[in-house]
Amino acid sequence: MRLWLLRAAVFVGLFLLAAGLFNTQVLNARYYRSLSENNRIRLLPLEAPRGHVLDSQGRLLATNRASYHIIATPEDVIPEVFPELARLLQVPEKVIRQRMSAEREYPFAPVTLASDISKELLFKIEEMRPELPGISIETRWIRYYPYKEVASHLIGYLGKISPEEFQKLDRARYGFNSLIGRTGIEKIFDSKIRGWRGARQVEVNARGALIRIISEKAPVPGEDVVLSIDLEFQKRLSALIHTRKATIAFLDLKSNELLALVSNPGFDPNVFVSPQQSKTRAELLHDSNAPMVHRGISAVYPPGSIFKLVTAIAALERGKVTPHTTFRCPGFFRLTPDSRPFRCWWEQGHGQIDLYRALERSCNVYFYQVGKLVGPEALAATARDLGFGQTFKLELSNMVPGLVPDAAWKKTKYKEPWWPGETLSYAVGQGFLLVTPLQVLRLTSIIAKNGEWVEPKLVRDPAAPEETEKKKIAIHEENLRAIRQGMLKVVASDYGTGQLARVDFDQLAGKTGTAQAPPRDPHAWMTGFFPYNDPQIAFVVLVEHGGSGGITAARIVRRAIRIWKELNLDHAEDIRALPVPQPVG
Repeated sequence: MRLWLLRAAVFVGLFLLAAGLFNTQVLNARYYRSLSENNRIRLLPLEAPRGHVLDSQGRLLATNRASYHIIATPEDVIPEVFPELARLLQVPEKVIRQRMSAEREYPFAPVTLASDISKELLFKIEEMRPELPGISIETRWIRYYPYKEVASHLIGYLGKISPEEFQKLDRARYGFNSLIGRTGIEKIFDSKIRGWRGARQVEVNARGALIRIISEKAPVPGEDVVLSIDLEFQKRLSALIHTRKATIAFLDLKSNELLALVSNPGFDPNVFVSPQQSKTRAELLHDSNAPMVHRGISAVYPPGSIFKLVTAIAALERGKVTPHTTFRCPGFFRLTPDSRPFRCWWEQGHGQIDLYRALERSCNVYFYQVGKLVGPEALAATARDLGFGQTFKLELSNMVPGLVPDAAWKKTKYKEPWWPGETLSYAVGQGFLLVTPLQVLRLTSIIAKNGEWVEPKLVRDPAAPEETEKKKIAIHEENLRAIRQGMLKVVASDYGTGQLARVDFDQLAGKTGTAQAPPRDPHAWMTGFFPYNDPQIAFVVLVEHGGSGGITAARIVRRAIRIWKELNLDHAEDIRALPVPQPVG
């Protein structure tokens, strides 16, 4: 009986073994053959280098450089190498294990243990390769910004793709660990700058070591993006404000292209490329000086006396005043005999004054009275017609529209009526009104171009159709001429608030502003165009808490105009005649 049971057990065991072999070798042969092939033949994606970002003269603002990365295929790595890897990379062993067990794009996909390593570490790993199965060195292109903080807000920075983004985006272009544009040109033009991934089919041995390359499809590099800014101009303007929180913008009035768009403090985009810079990234993101914010397009300020240009246009267009209408300035203005005084910045008063002298000397009392005649609704309507309260069709991210208030807005926001005294503050650019410096630049450009609508451009696109019809704002030319004449007096007159911006090689027209920002010092503004008789450029300068616009901002303007003249930017060479640069090796 026992012998029979033993024979039966052996027979059942052999039967099960045979059934298992039949299942493996016959029924599921294709499946197990596929696993075997995957273990021997692997498909490795090849990331495409991003396209370059260049300035108007073909100088590289963003490019790529070769870097070395330690990668591992977890299926090929034996646990005995973990301590040695931890020693070489100077990290705890548990960190190595965590990186090995991280989620991957596909089976046998390599994981990155260390990025952008030094050549010393590279040589050590290569020497020890026989003792480190499953570990290899990979050369990749990584983003490189040769001028660091210069134009950093315009170019933007990269960040690792999120799992949610990876699920939505095209796998032919985006990998599980790809970097994607987060701000600026890198974000807006990510699909253009990003190329198409390639692939390499390789054969490996049992230890995961490369035997041969079976086939390869090369990646397709991304396209280049050419900006309108001039690198040298951008650099030198940055140096003018390197100790301040400030912004400067210059626009070519013939092409509507931005020649410079500077914001300080800036940041080094290279720190967002390297994983070793995580501490620096965190410091940048939490810095109280807000270096990540472009003060020209992403921050708002009261415009102060700059807004008197808008108040004047609103009054002239509605026939409330003419350029020769005068008001008396005793140094203050009262809405009623018993109301509190609204003071002029010049306590002694400017006396009897017309529009030209009011702009020249930036008389508050004149514009209090003009604002009272015009009213808040007309001020708001004119401001919106001139581009305030709206963003731009500009190739940048994180633009804000600012705020153009009116009675309906205040009723909705605060459940209160609009008070007459608020109109007086509105007329001189204070109160609820908030603008961006680039909006001020557009205002000045419209005045300089005799009412032609201005849409600033940052990117040069040879394929873009030329504008055949110019949009004009409904403002009478004689009124704009009067505004320009007043702006000339601001700089040319010895009584003008912007006389410190005067240059000795041509006439400059401008308007200063000193915008109150209690409890701290006022913001210093100046905007204008140059030269007066044949305007080629418009500009704006804002210095946060810089004090007087007629001192701080005007001095910066004078130096900036001289730099523009020295660089001869009105005769700059066209980028399309220049060769396409190669990546940095």
